Amino acid sequence: MQGAPLEELIGRLRRAGLDVTAEDVADAVWLARRLGAAPPGAAGRPGPATDPDAGTGPGSDTGSGAEYESESAGTSEDGSRSTPASPDTASPDPAAAADGAARHDPDDTGPGTRASTPVPLRTAGAATGRSDDGGSRVTVPVRAPAASALPGLLGLEKALRTLGRYRVASSEYTDGGIDEEATAERAAVTGFVLPVTRPGRSRRSDMRLLVDTGPAMAVWGQLVEELRQACQQSGAFAAVRVHHLHADATGSPAIGPAAEPGRPLRLRSPDELHDPSGRSVTLLVSDCVGTLWQSGGAQRLLRQWPRSSPLAIVQPLPPRLWGRTALPAEPGLLVRPAEFGGRLAFHPDDEPWDEPATAAPAIAVPVLQPTPEAFETWARLLAGTGPTSERAWAARTTYRPAPAAPPGTGVRGDEELVRAFRATASPGALRLAVYLAAAPLTLPVMQLVQRAMLPDTGPMELAEVLLGGLLRRLPGTGDQPCFTYPGRVQDLLLSTLDQDTAGLVLKHCSDYVERRFGKGTRNFAALAAVRLAGRDAGPVDTGARTDDDFGPNAGDSAEAELFARVPARVLRFYLPELVTPEPLTEAERLLGQWRTLADPDVLHRAREHAEAAVRAATRATVDAADAAEAHEEADGVRARLVLGRVLRAEADTVAGRAPERRADLLTAATGELAAAHRAAPDHSLAQAESALELAAGLHALWRVTGDPDRLMAALDVLAPDIAPWPAAVRRVFEPTEDGSAAEGHRTETWRAVHRARLLRRGRLLLDLGHHGEAAAELRPACALLDESDAPGPVRSRALLDLARALRGAPADEEATREVLLRAERAAGDDPALRLPCLAARAAFHDTVGEAREADEAYESAVLLAPPESVVRCGLLTTWGESLLRRASRGDGAGLVDRAESVLREALKELPARSAQRGRLQALVGSALAQRFRHLGFLPDLFESRHLLGQAVRAAADVGVRAEAWLQLGRVRLEGWYRAGAPVLFEALHAYENAEREAWEAHPVGPGPATVARARHGRGAVLVLLGRPSAAGAAYRAAREQWQRLTGSLREVDWDDVELTRRAADDLAAGRTPAAPSRAMPEEEWRRLSPPWHPWEERSNEAEFARS
Repeated sequence: MQGAPLEELIGRLRRAGLDVTAEDVADAVWLARRLGAAPPGAAGRPGPATDPDAGTGPGSDTGSGAEYESESAGTSEDGSRSTPASPDTASPDPAAAADGAARHDPDDTGPGTRASTPVPLRTAGAATGRSDDGGSRVTVPVRAPAASALPGLLGLEKALRTLGRYRVASSEYTDGGIDEEATAERAAVTGFVLPVTRPGRSRRSDMRLLVDTGPAMAVWGQLVEELRQACQQSGAFAAVRVHHLHADATGSPAIGPAAEPGRPLRLRSPDELHDPSGRSVTLLVSDCVGTLWQSGGAQRLLRQWPRSSPLAIVQPLPPRLWGRTALPAEPGLLVRPAEFGGRLAFHPDDEPWDEPATAAPAIAVPVLQPTPEAFETWARLLAGTGPTSERAWAARTTYRPAPAAPPGTGVRGDEELVRAFRATASPGALRLAVYLAAAPLTLPVMQLVQRAMLPDTGPMELAEVLLGGLLRRLPGTGDQPCFTYPGRVQDLLLSTLDQDTAGLVLKHCSDYVERRFGKGTRNFAALAAVRLAGRDAGPVDTGARTDDDFGPNAGDSAEAELFARVPARVLRFYLPELVTPEPLTEAERLLGQWRTLADPDVLHRAREHAEAAVRAATRATVDAADAAEAHEEADGVRARLVLGRVLRAEADTVAGRAPERRADLLTAATGELAAAHRAAPDHSLAQAESALELAAGLHALWRVTGDPDRLMAALDVLAPDIAPWPAAVRRVFEPTEDGSAAEGHRTETWRAVHRARLLRRGRLLLDLGHHGEAAAELRPACALLDESDAPGPVRSRALLDLARALRGAPADEEATREVLLRAERAAGDDPALRLPCLAARAAFHDTVGEAREADEAYESAVLLAPPESVVRCGLLTTWGESLLRRASRGDGAGLVDRAESVLREALKELPARSAQRGRLQALVGSALAQRFRHLGFLPDLFESRHLLGQAVRAAADVGVRAEAWLQLGRVRLEGWYRAGAPVLFEALHAYENAEREAWEAHPVGPGPATVARARHGRGAVLVLLGRPSAAGAAYRAAREQWQRLTGSLREVDWDDVELTRRAADDLAAGRTPAAPSRAMPEEEWRRLSPPWHPWEERSNEAEFARS
C-alpha cells in the first residue's frame, strides 16, 4: 500500500509534538531524498548531546521596540551592554559535529525534543562529500536548534501579549506637547492661561524578571532566558529587565547581577524594585527551596511588595513537588476587583486560611507553571476591564519554620537516602540519578548525560536529582558548582547500572573533556571507558619523576580533579584489583596508578602504605642483626623516597594547592627526602635518585615561599664535587670494559641521572637569575637528550629553558634563534607543546626588533591557546603590550588600531575577579589615548579617561596605579584643551598621585622615570593655571630626578630629558605665556603640554630589578 509509509511519517511527526501541514511533509520528504540514508551502525545509539558550553541565548532582539536591560548580562568595560550570544554565532567543533551526525538516531528523540544534530545542506563552496549512489554532493554541517526548556514558546508569547492591555488605575497619558487650541479656549472661558497637554497613547508597562539564585536554580538558566525572550518578543512591555535575588551577609534578600567568578557582588535593597504606581509587572522565578525561603527572608520580601504592583511566582518544579518546598501552593479562585491595578484576592478550594491572631495577614501570590495556559490565566486577570476571577494556584506568604526533627533522629544512612529517593522520585529522575553515578557531577556534564541517555526528560527530572537529598555540593566550587554522592550512595546506584552503559556514559564525558579542557589534556574518562570496554589503556607509569611536571595534567580546578576522581572510582567498582599485601610495593603501585588516573583517593591510600612502610623499615633497622643491616637500610631509603614522592604528588592536587597546605606538604616531603639522601650509601644510585627528588622538592617549595635559600640548598645538593656526582660523571663518560647487558643498563641509568642533574641545576640557576651559568648547564643537558633520543616533550621543554637562559645572557642572537627552532621541531604537531614554543619565539622576535615575525608568532600562539583560558589572556596581553609600545612611537599610527583590538580582547577573556583587570583596563585606556594622539578621534579620549579612572581604582599593584595616574593626567589635560572638561585641577591631582604611587612602588634607589615625568606634567599644569613659580619648582624637581637616574646608569629617554630642560629654560626666560587659555593655537598647545608617554610599568620594574 503506497500511502502507508507517508501515513506513518505523519503520525510520527505529530507524536513528536509537531503540527505539520502538507507543505511541511513535502519538505521533509524532499530533504530525506536529498540527504540519503543514515550510515550503518547509526541506529540504536543515543542521540548526541549538545555542547553544554555552547550559548543558549536567543537571537537578536525582534520584539516591537522592547528594551532589554539585564543585570545578568552585565555591562562591558566600554559602557556597552553585553547581550547573550546568538546560536548563529556559535562555532561548534567540526569533529564533534561529525561524530554527532554519525551517532544520531531519530527514534531516540522524545516527544517535544529537537536534538542538536548537524544536518548536511547543499551549500556552494563547502567541502565535498559522497552520496549513497557514489556521486558527490557539496555539504556543510549546520547545527539544528536544541530542545526548548519552555513548552509552547509561541503560545507563551501570545499569552503575554494579553498583558499589553494591562492598565493602572487613575492614570492619564500625555505625549508632553501643548494643545494650543484647547489652551486658548480654556483661557477664553476661565480667564486663566493654563497649558493643556495633548492626550497621548497609553504607556506600556515594564516587565521585571527576578531570578532566584538558590542551589538548584542553575538548572533553569535556559528557562529564564527563554522566558525573557518571550516577554521581549511579545511586544507587550516597554522594557524587560532581569535581576537576581541573593542573600546578603545577614541572610536578608538583596538584588544584584548574576554571580560571576572572581567578581564581587554589588547588592542593593529589593525596595528599589517597588513600584507603587503599578506600572511594573514582576515575575519571581524560583523553585522556593533555597536558604532565603528556608529562613523566611523571601516570604518577607513578598509580604512587603506593594499591593498595587502585580507580582507572581514562576515555579519550574512540577505541582506534585510544590508541597515539599518552603512555599506550598494550593488551587483556588483568584479574584481581581473592578479597579485597575495588581490587587488580587484568593479563595482556596479547601477551608479558608486560618492565621494566628498575632501573625501578619497572609497575602495571596499567584504561582504559575511555565506553561502558556497558566500565563494566559494570569494575564486575563490583570488585563480585564471589570471584576474578574480565574481558577489558578496561589501561595500564602506567611513563613512557618520547618518542624524540628524528633529527638534521637540521627543522620540517615546511605541505604536510607537511596530508598527515600526511590520512593518519591519520578521514573525519569531515578534513571537519571543512576546514570549520573558514572559521571563527574558538574552541571554541564549532568545536562549532557541527560540529553544523551534520557532525551525524553528535561530540567524537572534534573532538579529532582539535585534536590532529592542524594547529592552534596563540593566546597570551593562557586564559579562552577560541583557535586558528589556521599558515602556509598554512588556504589549503591552503580550496582543497578551495567558495565557497558557505564562505559557509554564515560564516553560522553570524555567528549566533554576534549571540548572543555582541550585534546592535550589527559582524558581520564576516556581511559576508564576503554578499560570498561575490555581493552588495554596502556602501561601504568611507576617510574620516578624528577622533572617539574610531577603531577598529572588534570587541570588546576576542583572541576578538573573531579574528572579524574569519578572515572577512577567507577573503574574500581567494576574492575576491582587485588591489593598487594606488602606496604612498600603497594605504595609504589598506587603512586603509579595515581599518575595514570589522577585520583586523589588513590594517592591518599598510597601515603598510608608509604608511611606504614617507613615505620616498618624503622623498626626493622632497630631490631635487625648486623648481617641484615644493609638490606634493611636499603628498604628504609626506598620507603622514605616513595613517601617523599607521594607527599610531593599530594601537594599537586587541588586539596593541596592552598599555599599553607602546599608549603606544609612540600616541607614534609623534603624532610623525608633529605633523610633518604643522608641514609643512602655514598656513590649509590639511591643517593643520586634521592638527591634529585630533594632538589625538585626544594625547587617546588621555593615557588610557594619565595625563599631564595631553598634554591641555594637545592644547588648544594646537586653540586658537582659532592657524592655521588663525581662517580656519576665517571660512569657516564668512562664506561667499564664489561660489555654485558646489565652493565649497559647501569650506564644508561647513570646517564639519565647525570642528565637530570644538569637540567635541574640549569633551571635552579635560571630562577636565581644566573643566566650565563644556567646556559652552561643546560647546553650539555640538551646535547645528552639529543644523543639518547629522548621524547619530544622533554627535549622541547629543555630547549626552551636553554633559550631563556641565552636571552638573559650576552649570547649571540643566532644561537638563541637556532635553539628556539630546535624546540619547535621537537614539539612536533602537539598543540600543548607548540604553544610555549611559539610564545617564546614571539618574545624573542619582539626583543630583537623583528616586529612582523613577532606578530605572526603571537597570532599563531593565540590561535593554539584554549579559548577563554588564562593562557590565551596572557598571550593577548603580552602581544597587546608589544603593539602598544610600537604604536606609542611617532610613526605608530598604523599599529594603534590593532593594539587596541588585541588588548580589548584580552580584557574580555580575563576572569571577572582577576587581579589583573585594573592593569588591562589601564592598557586599553592607554591604547585609546595613543589612538587619539595619532588620529584625533575625540570619543577615544573620553573612553580612555573612563577606563583609566576605573584602572586606578581597581588595580592592586601600586606600580600599575602609578603608570595609570600618569596616563590619566595627560588625558585629562588634553580633555581640558579639547572640550573644557575636566578642570585643570583634576589633571594636577592625577600627576601628584602618579609621583606618590611611583615612589611607593620603588622606594629604594633613585626611583623610576615615572617620577620625573609626573613632575614635568605637574609643571605643565601649573603653567596653565598661571602659577609660574610653582611650575618652575616642578620643572627643577623633574630635572633633578633625571640627573639621579642618569647618575645611577639607568636607561632613560633622552627626548624626555631634553623636553624637561627646554620647558624649564623657556619658563625662566619668560618665553612661556603668563596665563595661557584654551583659545591658544595648536602649535602653542603642543609646546606647552607634556608628551604622550608610552606605557612603561614593566620597564620600570626591570630597571629596578637590575639596580
